[in-house]
Amino acid sequence: MPRLPQKAKFQCPCCGFSQLEPPHLISTYCQSCGEYYEVRACAPSKLPPLPPAPPASEKRAVLCHRCGNTHGVSPHAVNTLCPGCNAAIELGDITILTSASCRVDTRGKLTIGASGSLSSSWMVCGSADIQGRIVGVLRSEGEVHLSTSRICACQITAPSVFIEKNARASFTLPLETGHLEVRGHLTGIVHCRGIVHVRRGGRLEAEVHARSVRVEKGGALLGTCHVDCTQPDEPAKAAASIRDETLWSGQMAAAVPA
Repeated sequence: MPRLPQKAKFQCPCCGFSQLEPPHLISTYCQSCGEYYEVRACAPSKLPPLPPAPPASEKRAVLCHRCGNTHGVSPHAVNTLCPGCNAAIELGDITILTSASCRVDTRGKLTIGASGSLSSSWMVCGSADIQGRIVGVLRSEGEVHLSTSRICACQITAPSVFIEKNARASFTLPLETGHLEVRGHLTGIVHCRGIVHVRRGGRLEAEVHARSVRVEKGGALLGTCHVDCTQPDEPAKAAASIRDETLWSGQMAAAVPA
């Protein structure tokens, strides 16, 4: 036998007639005198209690990269709207396994499979794992792992970028990061605010702008390198640019132009 929907009893403030209505009812007409009345204030005890709102400390902070506004959302939310510009923001992971051309704005992980391809002028994510081809502009709030062997016309901005062992990546637009670690092969232009670290077996063929560069024994760096050791709180100190057009293998060799 089907279960009947639950109802609660509400009383008309005019004639006193009681009638059964859904428990979440907001307003109704009296079945006896026909008077219209709101029921929230009349029978608050009949309504089931609402779940408590999560404390502010448990809310997830979401930054909108369109307007710069930051707002809090429930940790269980799967998407949200920016209260500043009304932009839709996804909070879950996105996986691309085929060719796609669409805007991406998520705070989850963006994964592009080996056979996948993503092209867009607006790509924002919480972190990224790129095995296929990517074209456009990508901004990541977290780590970006590159294991692609494709030629990619994409500008990437991220706190940390890792070139995996099996990568043979070639980027025609600048890669901007705070830390770059190379275990595979990367060709392109690198702007790094921190350390560029070429691990053993790694190969970096690029124009490098960084605060410091480290090449392990068995690693290689081929290209032009501009090292700026000036500290952020010491702008008066002159920065020395070190340029080297030779292959760096094991230990770095730098030549300062006359």
